[in-house]
Amino acid sequence: MKEITVKSNIRPYKVYMDNDLNKLYLALSENKIKNTDKFIIITDSKVYSIYKKNIKSFMRKFHYDIFVMDEGEENKSYKTIDRIYKFLIENNCDRNTVLFALGGGIVGDITGYVAATYMRGIRYVSIPTTLLSQVDSSVGGKVAYNLNNVKNVIGTFYDPTFVFISVNFLKTLEEKEFINGLCEVIKYGVIKKQEILKYITDNLKGILELENDKLLHIVKECIKIKSEVVESDYNDLGYRNILNFGHTVGHGIEIDSNHKVSHGIAVALGMLVAIKISEDKLNLNESFYEELETLYKKINIPTTYKVDNRKGFLYSINHDKKMENNKIKFTLLEDINKCLTKIEVDEEEILKAIDKSIGRNF
Repeated sequence: MKEITVKSNIRPYKVYMDNDLNKLYLALSENKIKNTDKFIIITDSKVYSIYKKNIKSFMRKFHYDIFVMDEGEENKSYKTIDRIYKFLIENNCDRNTVLFALGGGIVGDITGYVAATYMRGIRYVSIPTTLLSQVDSSVGGKVAYNLNNVKNVIGTFYDPTFVFISVNFLKTLEEKEFINGLCEVIKYGVIKKQEILKYITDNLKGILELENDKLLHIVKECIKIKSEVVESDYNDLGYRNILNFGHTVGHGIEIDSNHKVSHGIAVALGMLVAIKISEDKLNLNESFYEELETLYKKINIPTTYKVDNRKGFLYSINHDKKMENNKIKFTLLEDINKCLTKIEVDEEEILKAIDKSIGRNF
């Protein structure tokens, strides 16, 4: 297995990467999690329908129960968390219980939040099953849920005991869900390591055909970047804001579309808007927008979006976590791999950039 150690503020933990799910046994043993512990698997209905037999086979040596939540962003809510709390109490779970987060980012965030708060903190293992969660949300300690159409507004920082990534999970993803994750990979190439963009361009066929070595490479490169950024600013007070590139407008698009536009695609669109703002405010070279748009089109990532409700869209942005002193703050680019954070941007500048980028054909 490939391994990366994340040095968080609380304690270091490992991210294991392989294409063999059975190596999870090795990770459990190394982290002193035994079959005498009690396990609760938290997953969603879609993942459970695909992996029900695998779960039963793998967990045959363990005492476990399964909580299956409904899939979809609308279920990233306290209502779901409350149901899990009650499930844990009904099943006599205590501080020796270990939660398994088996699923994408929503399952990971919900499980992490429950683990952080149930009995003031219990162990959990993150097993991300989507490309988006493997390269992003499974690492960094952010756990949260949505409230009143504001994304991730209630949350805390809490690390898993370890993260286990098997790229074989990606073989069962729908193509649109895989591309959703690839958008976040592209973000890492934009903000931190341009070589990732070249790797995607040079190996696009193999990546889209889900070749193990190509998948492991991009996952490892992204986790290396994420872990380095998190280690330098765990509580997201400054430098870690570079990971928010594209997210401010992206979250607005998610809400505006009633979550019909997935997170990764929304961030990809948000990056195009942020690049146009960067051109106006930081003199970013205009050629980069064209280069990124060309890459999007090769992967069938949308390059346009119509904001139907601009008032509601701006409401979402104005209630984003990155607001400071009632000012909208963006992460922008001076140049490829050179970000500036907490740049004040007003509503007029956002709407102007939308009209020059993703909204130009409407």
